[in-house]
Amino acid sequence: MLLNQFDKRFPDEDSCKDYFRRIREPALPHCPKCGCANYNWAAGKQSFECKECRHRIPLTKGTVMEYSKQPLRSWFYTMHLMTSIKQVLSAKEVQHQLGMDQYPPVWLMMMKLRDVMGKRENIYQLSGEVELDEAFFPTKLDDEDRGKPLKRGAGSQRQTKVLVIAESKPVDNVLLEYLSRPKENTNEKISALLKKAKGQSVKKVVHYIKMFVIDDQKATTIDKIVGRNVGKFTTIVTDGSASHVNFEHDFQGHEAHIEENVDEVVRNVLPWVHIIIGECRNGIAAIHKEVDKRFLQLYLNEYCWKFNRRFFRDSTDPRYDLFDRLVRIAAIYKSDIMWRDYTKMSEEEDI
Repeated sequence: MLLNQFDKRFPDEDSCKDYFRRIREPALPHCPKCGCANYNWAAGKQSFECKECRHRIPLTKGTVMEYSKQPLRSWFYTMHLMTSIKQVLSAKEVQHQLGMDQYPPVWLMMMKLRDVMGKRENIYQLSGEVELDEAFFPTKLDDEDRGKPLKRGAGSQRQTKVLVIAESKPVDNVLLEYLSRPKENTNEKISALLKKAKGQSVKKVVHYIKMFVIDDQKATTIDKIVGRNVGKFTTIVTDGSASHVNFEHDFQGHEAHIEENVDEVVRNVLPWVHIIIGECRNGIAAIHKEVDKRFLQLYLNEYCWKFNRRFFRDSTDPRYDLFDRLVRIAAIYKSDIMWRDYTKMSEEEDI
């Protein structure tokens, strides 16, 4: 959605409230007092009113906006900005676009939205064939590490471990699946697909991804996360690390590629995991250089949420509008992130 389209659709606070009310109505919970599922809209109170006991539920109760003092249009505009571009946005830039004097409310809105993006992604599991590997992202030093000698390389205190999982398939397998559906095929389509596949440097097609900050690379840590986010009937492809020893027993298959040539593994075995690592790491670094380790997962949430809906951006179907998708998520999920939890943050630090 372009900026002029946003301004036309949501010219004022009332238009935002009306839209959010229509989004919330079908998914309202049963009345917490009497159990009734039917409500009237009390416009004067900006609340849903139970038809039986007249108990009221405020418009933003149970949503990411709950307890927020910011106008709903500021939330909507922030969501519009976050979904309009592929890259990670700086809170300072959004503050400038909103014309707000205070930095903390903008930072808080964006972090809460990143939090609910992650909650939405957590309901899905990856399946089929997945690539899996660990990476290190640059983060700021913890207070306890300041003044201490710094380690070098991957074990540095300025590096945070991240588990990356990508659902992918070899290009040839995708072609065979497509060719097995004759009703959808024409000679022109088949010829174009074969030509595209032949010229494609990455011989795999990626579907969905997940990324998680981890404290260590122990097998027990990895197993717990993978068990929650990958289906049992999945083949996991790895580089044969010692932290992946249990996959063969817990999943349909485990392809451990222990190669002397690391470049070969990266290029042919785990291409999408490493493409994702590079893109995400560079995207965050371009704006923030180093982020606080406490917030890294929130940035990963945003990257994964956008990546998994990357084709929506080209769609003209309103059902796939990224802004609308984020508003619907904001209407369902709450976030416990509070500014007072991070009082050590400085407004001069663009986080």
